[in-house]
Amino acid sequence: MFDFAADIFRAVLTGAIFITLRMMRSKGSPHLRKAWIYFTIGFGLLFFGGLVGLADNFPFLSRYLVYRRHGYGDILEQGIGYLLGLLFLGIGVWSWIPAILALRAEEIELRRSQEELKQRIAELTEERNKLKAIIECELAYAEKEKTGDGEEKR
Repeated sequence: MFDFAADIFRAVLTGAIFITLRMMRSKGSPHLRKAWIYFTIGFGLLFFGGLVGLADNFPFLSRYLVYRRHGYGDILEQGIGYLLGLLFLGIGVWSWIPAILALRAEEIELRRSQEELKQRIAELTEERNKLKAIIECELAYAEKEKTGDGEEKR
């Protein structure tokens, strides 16, 4: 009874993960797309192995499942399903880690350049304010000279 419940739980869990990965595949970063493909294939194979293992618990399915009569069920379940599924998951993790590290390095570089840009904006704003004050002072001086020249002519 415990084997039956474990097989159902395993099939449902890997199926849910497989369907979720299939739905999320286009939303990921281009850096991680290769790893997502491996994860999806790996969980798909694990789901396949879980379904083949689950079919063992239903004897009335044996007349429909030809692979059981010829002894290929264990090869499909253990070899193709679980072994290749775990292999693809391992390859996915292997390709995922460098992509995550590269994205982390890009994030650090972007934060550093953002801080530099904020500092440069502050410097330019300060310089603009100084120039604005100088221009306003010059304009006020020119206005005083203009009004002062007009009074001298009278």
